[in-house]
Amino acid sequence: MLTKSIVAPQKFQRLETLALCCLALLVCAAAAVYALTRAGTSQASLLDWQLSSFFDLGPDDQAIHSALIVTAEDIGWMNYDAGDWPQPAELDKLLMPPFQKDEFWKLHGGVEWRIIREASVVNGGDTGYLGVGGSAPGQSAYLLVFRHRHVGATYTNQIDVWVNKNPDPPEPGGTKAETLVKSGWRQVIPYSGADERARMQGK
Repeated sequence: MLTKSIVAPQKFQRLETLALCCLALLVCAAAAVYALTRAGTSQASLLDWQLSSFFDLGPDDQAIHSALIVTAEDIGWMNYDAGDWPQPAELDKLLMPPFQKDEFWKLHGGVEWRIIREASVVNGGDTGYLGVGGSAPGQSAYLLVFRHRHVGATYTNQIDVWVNKNPDPPEPGGTKAETLVKSGWRQVIPYSGADERARMQGK
């Protein structure tokens, strides 16, 4: 009788442990499915007028795009502090690629930069830095756009980078997306390699 009373609880404990393990596996599986689903829905698809920074740009375009993304943050802060937009010559003196005329600049086509439009501190608007004349094989022209918006007493800058397969295109008539697309410009979306693999696999 004593043996039976000991065996019964042990058998029950084994069943209980097995049930808990199965429950834990189900929870882990549900969490994995949820994570994969969320990753798939958060990955936006590229539009016809957009390019991937990871897969669609050549090495020179990738290098200049990366430099623009980093330097754009500093340009935004300089505008916030001084109230005006630094000229390319000033950015060259401040050693800020891709405006700085150093070995990087020479290696990646010697692109010439100028401001084509400046946002007003009072009225907002867009500021555009146009880079043309690159001599590297297959190189594009570049347009760094700051979309300057006032929100109450402060303002924000949305940063866009555009490329044109013609390294010497006519100056665009404006910086709105519709105008740029009609002029042959395409917006660069800074997807990472992992983002691109997920997008290509339809996740």
